Amino acid sequence: MAPSSRSVLLQGAFLLPFLVSSIAAFPYNTNSNANSKAVDANLNLLKPRSHFPTLFKRQQNTTTNSPAAADIDDDDDSDSSITANPPSNPGNRLGCYRDDSPTSRLLPTSFTASDTLTLDSCAIFCGSSSPNFGVEYGRECWCASSTSGFSPTSPSTVAAKVDDAQCSFPCAGDRIEVYTNALYRPPRVANVRGFDYLGCYRESSPRLLPNSLLGDDTLTAEKCAAYCTDLSFPYFGVEYGRECWCGVSLPDAAQQVPETECSMTCAGAGDEICGAGNRINVYGRQMVMPADVGDYAYQGCYTDSPVPSEKSLTGTVMYDAEMTLDECRLSCQEDGYPYFGTEYGSQCFCGTKLYDGNDSDNEGDYPARAFLVPDRECSMRCGGDATNATTCGDANRLSVYWNGLVSGARNLGPLDPEFASLQNWNYRACMRDDVVQRTLTGPTLRRNDMTVETCVAFCNTGGFLYAGLEFQSECYCGNELNGGDDVEEVDDSQCEQLCAGSETEYCGGPNKLSLYQRAVLLGPDEM
Repeated sequence: MAPSSRSVLLQGAFLLPFLVSSIAAFPYNTNSNANSKAVDANLNLLKPRSHFPTLFKRQQNTTTNSPAAADIDDDDDSDSSITANPPSNPGNRLGCYRDDSPTSRLLPTSFTASDTLTLDSCAIFCGSSSPNFGVEYGRECWCASSTSGFSPTSPSTVAAKVDDAQCSFPCAGDRIEVYTNALYRPPRVANVRGFDYLGCYRESSPRLLPNSLLGDDTLTAEKCAAYCTDLSFPYFGVEYGRECWCGVSLPDAAQQVPETECSMTCAGAGDEICGAGNRINVYGRQMVMPADVGDYAYQGCYTDSPVPSEKSLTGTVMYDAEMTLDECRLSCQEDGYPYFGTEYGSQCFCGTKLYDGNDSDNEGDYPARAFLVPDRECSMRCGGDATNATTCGDANRLSVYWNGLVSGARNLGPLDPEFASLQNWNYRACMRDDVVQRTLTGPTLRRNDMTVETCVAFCNTGGFLYAGLEFQSECYCGNELNGGDDVEEVDDSQCEQLCAGSETEYCGGPNKLSLYQRAVLLGPDEM
């Protein structure tokens, strides 16, 4: 057989078990007649493909990872020993293919040759990282990894397929018989001790996990976890094979994509997935149920609105960059609130009621807006906890605690005794307000140190009949209620927010007015 007529049997993941030893016993002879006689004399040694043995035995072989290895010397007597148990199922045969380009092999990842080649030995050589293998020229084994570009359905592969008869002889020329590899184990998402895998996410701008970056050509998921843990970040993600990102918050669920979009192997572990281009595998520290705080029992992680007038807990609000759970608890407990909640690491909210969207009975003046979510979504560390052991909610997530022995906010009374110096004004009721159609349409005043006295004095100076305080720092004046008798009066508990400038006075609530009315009309000379 002329050298230009090399034949190769490609077998997905195993080399076709031709009796290549007989070929080695009859090396190529430049005398074409002699060579033909040698081949004809040994045709009786060959069996149909369906009877190819799958036994694995000690082999003499030569091995290389070079795609140009097809240009080997078939008389090469270099050998190394391979010992392994034969696979019970070597793989599925895909067909016979043309493989006649030494610079662009069909299965280019790795190569070996052996004069005792079998399908089993080729499959074992290609191993669990190669979904396909092939046997060629009677003694050659070729492998294709999952990233080699080989696909049985690609146009170039389909075009290279030839009749199976061309893979019938030990020296069939440039033909390769391809199999799927039953030993192949695709890369997987790694299991990392102490962390839960949360999914594959699409990157965004700004980054989903923006706080720290490690680029490492030996990256694994374990290595990234250790790096972010050392920096006290509860979340980490691996991306583009070699990038490690850390963060403090769970990425937006809208960014999650199918797992198949994270398909790149880790630079330091070929059997692990490390994201892809603009795709990141995200992990989160395994959560332990938060402990109770003092006499307050943990109730769960709840959603919260970013709109100040639509908060889930509508009592006292406190901000502290060094917030702790105890600080928030004490503040709410001293004011008599049965609920307290922490948010975004530095915010504290108190309330007599949690407006819980999971409670079907919670209807009426406040719309349901707090929905119970997994504890993982409240994973931001409390700003004042040096140990990083406690969490204080997250962005628009509220860690909620409750003490049933606290019956409600103490009855501060809408007026402090010091207000006695302001004559002729009486608290009337808590009234519903609307940002589109205000209940009081006169002048307004907003101050960070608002008190009842400040607002009443402001409206009194203008000679108005009504003064209303809302959302801790807002003051409204008017001579009539816009809407008249249709303006709804609600329970006083909905005007329970303390004034921004006083811890002993109420200044309304979200879209609720603490309404005061002047008892005696002033004459023109009194205004």
